[in-house]
Amino acid sequence: MAKKTIAALKEYFKVGKRPTESQFSDLIDSYIHMDAFNPNAYLPLSGGKMTGVLSLGSASATCISRDLSDITANSNFSRYFTKLTGSNGEIDSFGYYGAVTNTGSVTMNWGFIGGTTYNGKNAIRWTSDQRVAIGGSASVVPTTGYALDVIGNAYVRGDVTFAGGLNTYQGSLQVQHLGVNKLRADSANTILSGASSSATSGIFLRPAGDTVGTGQIIISTNGTQYVDNYNLLFGSQVAAGSSIFHTNISGANTPGYGIWMGHNLQFNGTDFIQPRGSLNSWAFTVNNHKGFSFNKANSSTVNGSAVSLIELVKISGAGVISTLNNGSSDQWNTAYSWGNHAGKYLPINYATPVNALPYQNDMLAVPVGTYAATVSTGAVNLPFTQAGGLISFGNTAVSTRLLGARDNSDNLWFQSGDGKGAWRQIASRDWVIAQLNSVSRAKMSSDEVSFAQARENNLSIKKEYEIDSAFYLEVNDETQFITVTGNQSSDMICNIAESYSQQEFKIINLSASSLINLQLKGNSTVVVEPMEYIKIYITQDLKVINLGKFPLEVLA
Repeated sequence: MAKKTIAALKEYFKVGKRPTESQFSDLIDSYIHMDAFNPNAYLPLSGGKMTGVLSLGSASATCISRDLSDITANSNFSRYFTKLTGSNGEIDSFGYYGAVTNTGSVTMNWGFIGGTTYNGKNAIRWTSDQRVAIGGSASVVPTTGYALDVIGNAYVRGDVTFAGGLNTYQGSLQVQHLGVNKLRADSANTILSGASSSATSGIFLRPAGDTVGTGQIIISTNGTQYVDNYNLLFGSQVAAGSSIFHTNISGANTPGYGIWMGHNLQFNGTDFIQPRGSLNSWAFTVNNHKGFSFNKANSSTVNGSAVSLIELVKISGAGVISTLNNGSSDQWNTAYSWGNHAGKYLPINYATPVNALPYQNDMLAVPVGTYAATVSTGAVNLPFTQAGGLISFGNTAVSTRLLGARDNSDNLWFQSGDGKGAWRQIASRDWVIAQLNSVSRAKMSSDEVSFAQARENNLSIKKEYEIDSAFYLEVNDETQFITVTGNQSSDMICNIAESYSQQEFKIINLSASSLINLQLKGNSTVVVEPMEYIKIYITQDLKVINLGKFPLEVLA
């Protein structure tokens, strides 16, 4: 007979019907007889223990499910799927924690494996968007944006391979060996560290491979960094890049012991090499044998050629600067102490007379008028009975200095005092010529001499300048009293390009909002605030004195 549904069986036994033999057979075949029932083949709906293996079959489409769809009240839930217990209580569990509405709609906060409760410390915890946390405790869930969140240290027995970057969520990034930091990085610093303070430890940069020590850069425990016989290169070397290298060949005229910075220059342990032969090479060294040294190598025309350096400038331990072509700074200092030389020299040779005034009386006569620099090439009195020359400095109110000679005389004559004394012969012409030829000669054209004399005669003692809309004024003026005013919308600059003895400056800022930056020879010295003025004085020995800053009071 056949198994029938409960509904079909009920139809057989309705009022007024008589079940047939086959229908009774269907009834008996549709239920399990107690002699054929195996309780181990079934799971009890409540309580009981399963002693066999739960198998869904290899082709089964069913699963173990916990159905919360018939919930009728909003609530949070903690549901265990499995729980391991012993006589000592709960040991481990697997389940879910979340919320469910009165319509049976479920939200999962997390699922968990390990631990005895949903909100204790779990071995693994996961969310509905496949984020996983290992070692989560209390309400800790996997961090948003990360597929795996390990709470605590991780121990990996094999290699770790990254397809992306290695980052730290917080704190410092640290790479250690046996608990000792090897690499540490935070928001401000990146630190590579050696193992210890041992003299054999350090940081080794090895361009040729981990086991190749040749050409490596070593940062050792004594704080030094060096490259022995090799270069650190910057930029394209074919296009005349730059390099830093260390040399260890003694001698003042050889590389010496020291560090070098070179442009279009390298060092191979023996020779300087020029990567690009069509250009010159340049190098600076701080060196045990060469001191501070600036060098050049001319173009070799062939890329990669060995070249010899020419020392252009050297600074000794005593601070003396020596140059290839222009002497040394001990000579420059002598000239520097003379002060400003502009307009201080007159030419030795005159093409034409300037302000000529021949003497009309004998040589005891006082020159007529005031003489700033008078030259005569045609004096008629002795000793200038023929064409000769006379130079006069000074004036009649103070004293007169006269110097003269004539073309056909081998004598040089001098008159001093008030101009009334006798003329004296002080030297021969040949001796003077020999002395003049042994020194440098300052030369000036006759037009320049004329301008200089006129400038001396008409020199003003007061002058005023104004800073215009260019906001910059440069003053190079020997006038004794100089006033500079500025009233521009933006900050202004007044640069005193040259200082002259016994000068006084007033720098007046008429602006209500802008500053005046006072510079001496291009170097910023003091700032004059709005509606203030400053007085400075330059002494005879060119010291610049600040006499003070004062507020302005505009009267009209």
